[in-house]
Amino acid sequence: MDKHKILIGTIILMLTAVAVGCGGSRPAADSADARYRRAPLREVTEQQLATDSRLIDALALQTTGREGDALAAYAALTRDDPKAAAAWYEMGRLLAARGWTDSAEACAARAATLQPDNTWYLLSLAHIQQQRHNAKAHAATWERIVKINPENLDYYYELSNAYLEVPDLNKAVEVLNRVERLIGVSEPISLQKQKIWNAAGKPDKGLREVEALADAMPHEKRYQAILAESHMRQRHYAKAKQYYDRILAADPDDPYIHIQLAEYYKAVGRPAEADSEMVAAFRNPALDSKSMIQILGSFYTEEEFYNTRRATTFRLLDMAMANSNDSADLALLYGDVLMRQEKYAEAAHQFDLALRTDSSRYEVWEALLICLTEEPTQKARLADRAQRAARLFPMHTLPHYLLAMAAYEEKRYDDALAHLADAMKWGFTKGYLESQCYALEAECHYRAGHLDKTWASFERRLAQQPDDIEALNNYAYYLAEQNLNLEKALEMSRRTIEKEPEVANFLDTYAWILHLLGRDREALPYIEKAVRLNPSSDTLKEHYRTIKAQ
Repeated sequence: MDKHKILIGTIILMLTAVAVGCGGSRPAADSADARYRRAPLREVTEQQLATDSRLIDALALQTTGREGDALAAYAALTRDDPKAAAAWYEMGRLLAARGWTDSAEACAARAATLQPDNTWYLLSLAHIQQQRHNAKAHAATWERIVKINPENLDYYYELSNAYLEVPDLNKAVEVLNRVERLIGVSEPISLQKQKIWNAAGKPDKGLREVEALADAMPHEKRYQAILAESHMRQRHYAKAKQYYDRILAADPDDPYIHIQLAEYYKAVGRPAEADSEMVAAFRNPALDSKSMIQILGSFYTEEEFYNTRRATTFRLLDMAMANSNDSADLALLYGDVLMRQEKYAEAAHQFDLALRTDSSRYEVWEALLICLTEEPTQKARLADRAQRAARLFPMHTLPHYLLAMAAYEEKRYDDALAHLADAMKWGFTKGYLESQCYALEAECHYRAGHLDKTWASFERRLAQQPDDIEALNNYAYYLAEQNLNLEKALEMSRRTIEKEPEVANFLDTYAWILHLLGRDREALPYIEKAVRLNPSSDTLKEHYRTIKAQ
């Protein structure tokens, strides 16, 4: 019983579609079901009944998924009855769905010719023409649709867009003018016309569209803002200022009008007044922190931000921090500014503030750690932050390296080596801190008495950076202290004094190795120069006395 009910319902629906398709009635613009309304009863011929019967059969095939058979049935029907508009329409839809858009357009055009007032047929034709990028025909079809549906505003918008595809910008605007004659001036229409005129290279006409909108709705300050910004883009600064003043008079508490005025004063070469307007905007608690960051980043150039307008940017950042409940992003920006100015303690404070809100960003931890390394009095704080960063981000090198440095300074060499092992475990990103880790590893091994490991660490360091004079000097000096491989030590030390002939420690190392090789006469001028450069060093004085006595 249910199957019969479904079949009967399907046939009724198809009969309704046929009646509308063949009868040529036009769908109501405000109803999606208009296509399926039953046409008024009328007398039909035997041929028409036969056509309707065959159309129903084809629709049944189409509805049950046998689209190939349906397509053949429609084709046969149109051969036998070329005036079967509904068959041409359905055949066009099936062909378009299969991607055969050239044949589909021909079928849809035939249906629209047979029933020129049938909106459904015209809509189908317009859709297919758009698929085929047949822009002129597409626009012409939309003209027909608008003509028979003059009350449907959406169709005017589609027609205007169709002319944009041609392109025919004048006609696109003319269609929108028709809408204005129907409903009056409105924001969507005026702004769309402005865009079209701007695209056509006629910004003055675009401005007139917005001016008409502003005159029609004087209470809407955003239209004044659009006009001001448009004049700013065209460098009509005096005209722009008139609109900005109107906005300010209407709403002096709006923070964004002060930002716009700041842009104006900057453009006309009055930076002090631009700064004053920015301060007025940042003083307003209605300006949120994200907006403040965006404004600072876009308003000032890097040179202005960090140098020529530095005092103002510092003041703005202070105000922003004071007015912001969620200051993490602002703290990052402020910290960056302070860090670039080498105000490391203040920058570290800002980075700490940011981490209290969000501790998941490694780059903030790294910036904090770098700042703390520049503050000799912050060693305990540095060790604490490095420890926390190492737990949160074990794959990053810097926290482990700093922990190794702290342990080394406290003469906990085994702990330092353990931290260095953690630093090296994950490898080095683009060589970052690789050489420093090998150099520190060598120092730790030497002081822990691991001589073979010391030499191996120095070799790894020098393999990576052969001209590292600090590593060359220390390696040479430690070999000399152990009275090992003195010729190699002398060659490494010679390279350091050739590159840096005014460094007392390098000269001392070279002189001392010469002394160990029994070449005191050669060593004497080097140790004398070292003492002159650093007369307060007891070690240098002792070496000088030893060498001179020989």
